[in-house]
Amino acid sequence: MDLKVKYLFPNIPELASRDGDSGYDIRAAIDEPKEIAAGERISLPTGIAVEIDTPPLFVEELKDGSKRTPLQYELQVRPRSGLTKRGLIAQFGTIDASYRGEIWITLINASNLAQTIEPLERIAQLVVCPIFKPTVIKADTLTPTERGASGFGSTGSI
Repeated sequence: MDLKVKYLFPNIPELASRDGDSGYDIRAAIDEPKEIAAGERISLPTGIAVEIDTPPLFVEELKDGSKRTPLQYELQVRPRSGLTKRGLIAQFGTIDASYRGEIWITLINASNLAQTIEPLERIAQLVVCPIFKPTVIKADTLTPTERGASGFGSTGSI
C-alpha cells in the first residue's frame, strides 16, 4: 500500500512517520500566525492532497453476479496530544479514499485563553484505517440479545 501525497504549499515538509507511530503529523499551511480566540473554531489548510494507492485485498462476488470490494480504506484526522495540552483540539474526521482535494483541519480552542498557530506547525495526525463495508440486507426483525434496545448507560456503573 502506498500513500501518494501532492504538496500544494511551499515549504511543507514531506509526510513522515517513525516506526511505532500510528500516523503522520500534518501541518498548518499558513504564511502568518493565526490566533484562535477562546471557544473559537477555525479551519486551516494543510497544503496536501492524498491518495491511498492499493489494489483491493479481495473481491467478493455477489449473488446477482456483480462484484465489490468490501475491504476499503479511509483516512482519519485525529488530534495531536501536544495541542490538546494547550486546549486546541483537532476535530476528528474521516477523509474518504475517493477525495482528491486539499485536506483542511478544523481546530477547536477549548481553553479559556487565545491560542496561536504558527506557520507549518503540526496541527493534527493523519491515520490510514481499513474499513469493512458489509452488504446491507433489509430485515423485519433482529436477533434478540440480553441488552436489547436499552440505550445510553444501560450497562450500569462499575
